[in-house]
Formats: sequence, structure tokens, C-alpha cells
Amino acid sequence: MSNTYDCDIIIDLEFTCVPKRERTLGLANEIIEVGAVKLAADGRELGRFSCLVKPREATHVIGPVRRLTGIDDNDLVDARPLEEVVEQLAAWIGAGRARMVAWSGTDEWQLKTECAAKGIDLSALPRRWLDIQRIYPRLMGTSGRAVRLSEAADWCGISLDNKHAHRGLDDALVTAEIFRMMATGECAAQRAVLDSGIRSGQKDGCASSIASRCGGDLAALLASLRAAKAAAA
Repeated sequence: MSNTYDCDIIIDLEFTCVPKRERTLGLANEIIEVGAVKLAADGRELGRFSCLVKPREATHVIGPVRRLTGIDDNDLVDARPLEEVVEQLAAWIGAGRARMVAWSGTDEWQLKTECAAKGIDLSALPRRWLDIQRIYPRLMGTSGRAVRLSEAADWCGISLDNKHAHRGLDDALVTAEIFRMMATGECAAQRAVLDSGIRSGQKDGCASSIASRCGGDLAALLASLRAAKAAAA
């Protein structure tokens, strides 16, 4: 995956809104869950991390977040505060050269902003961050608009379990698979095939339309691409 880093930490955060009257720290949101996957330099999965976080100011998980993630107030009663979760995450990542990888820069911004507001030391975490949401549209030749994680997963033929979508670890696992495909060239191979005619007339990368052009099974197309790549190796 990388000759520069010993491992990549694919991270995904879930957060809820802080009521305006409670914003003594100036935070509009607080983290309520951290999920992460550790990948070796060759792409092997080395471990998983999942931990709920108890917010300091948010009095409850707002309805949209609760419906999206399935996390409710009861789940956070015994959760750990962010400073303990950050310490636990750093210990899990361990020594060596590591890079944080996320889908969009929102997670990096939220973690750094919230920790600064709460006086939490982030020096034990990797300093280098990579936002693969910014890279993906250029790699796939889309219009340049921001692509949602679910869209990219569909495009790559990655099955999503809606029961677990938008939970930290599950979204981190999906992001890790997309990152692996990007790093190994499978996304580029997919684009080459689509550019040869399968994606004709598609301006926004609509996965359902692409799948229909592939006989309704985009996953099968990707499987064939992987098999061809393996045979050529």
C-alpha cells in the first residue's frame, strides 16, 4: 500500500449536535463513536478498533443521528470520554510510522477542533492525514463533485449492510476496502473498462446505471477485473 508508512489507520467518526445553549466550548458537534481499521503496508488487515464516546456538552443524541446510526442516549451512559478514547486509540495504533486515512476531511477537522477545545493532547496520534474522498473523483473521472461513501462503495461493487451503515467501524471497513482498491489499481482498471464503453454517457458515475450496462452485476464485473489482474501478474 505504501513504502513510506508501516501502516494506514482508516478512521471513521460519528458525532451528534451540541444544543446552542450548551456550547460553552464553541463546539457545534461532539464525537460519539470512533471506528478504525489498521492496514499493513501490503494491504493486510492488522486489527480493528471500535469505541463509543461520551460527549461532554451534547445532552442527547439528536433524532437524525439516532435514526442514521442507531446510537441512542442509553448507549452512551457508560461510554468513555474522548480523552480516554484518544489515549486508547493511540495505544492500539502503536509505534511505527502510521498515517490516518478518512473519507472526507470532516473527521480530521472534527477530531482536531474538538480536542483543541477540550485540551486533549493529540501528539500520540499520527500527524499525517489523507482524505481519499478528494482523490476518488479524479481517479474515477467523475465531474469532480463530492462523492458519498455509499456511492463509492456501490461504484466499487462493495455490498453495504444498511443495518450497520453509518456506524464507525462498519464505515471504516468500507473505506478501507475502497482505499485498498485505489492503492492496488483496481479502481483504475475499473475506470479503464468503463471508459471503453460501459460508462458511455454517464456524467455523474451513477452506479445503478453502470450496473445495468454490465448486465446488472457490477460486483461480477469487478471480480472479473481482479481475476484478469491476478492472471496477468
